[in-house]
Amino acid sequence: MLREPDSGQWSGEYRAKRRWYVPSQLCPRCEAWGGMQAYPSVDLSSLPDNESLADVWPQAPEEVARRMALVRPFVPPELPLEPGYSLGPLVGTARGHFGPVTVWPAWQVLVREDARDLLLGEGLQGIIPVHAQLRTKRTKELPLYELEVHPLAKLHPDCIYDREPTCPFCGRHGFMLPPKRWLLRESVPAGLDLFGVEETNRIVVSERFVDTVNRLGPSDVFYREITVG
Repeated sequence: MLREPDSGQWSGEYRAKRRWYVPSQLCPRCEAWGGMQAYPSVDLSSLPDNESLADVWPQAPEEVARRMALVRPFVPPELPLEPGYSLGPLVGTARGHFGPVTVWPAWQVLVREDARDLLLGEGLQGIIPVHAQLRTKRTKELPLYELEVHPLAKLHPDCIYDREPTCPFCGRHGFMLPPKRWLLRESVPAGLDLFGVEETNRIVVSERFVDTVNRLGPSDVFYREITVG
């Protein structure tokens, strides 16, 4: 499982946002809430009403449902879509030098172009690179690609506690997690080297992924083992 570092040897940093969003949802009971999942490969440029999706500002449930209906045909049907989700590639600026893999914040994984080429060349599965549109003054700096993460695995039910009843107004159902977490074995997608975990912002990579990118040198990324049960 990937974690963002506290500090490191690489100086690269970026400031960016996405072009489109499903807005966060206003609820009389839960107030404003939204998820942090992103689908950078989703392209809404052909959608006539895409200007209404330019910000994530909280909206009433009816308006969230209207905008979500606009987006749904562009997102694969097997993937979840909820309030607060963001769409399209990162657009912004970058500076400094980047390592093979950058994880910041914890739910975004960017790789240098040489790391992207190596991951694809070695035949790793579940790798969906999307060019991050980051302007930089360093002409020799390799382009960065964000890896799209699909939330396919599930947490084991025994590591979830204090799950709130489903809100009758907006459908939200929060829960607490203990420090130690593990995955439901039958939910882990076979053969994939990168995937997400439903209802969380956690990203899981295989040992093969780690060994492959480490061939390009160190990255300011922490890897923590996660078990299945």
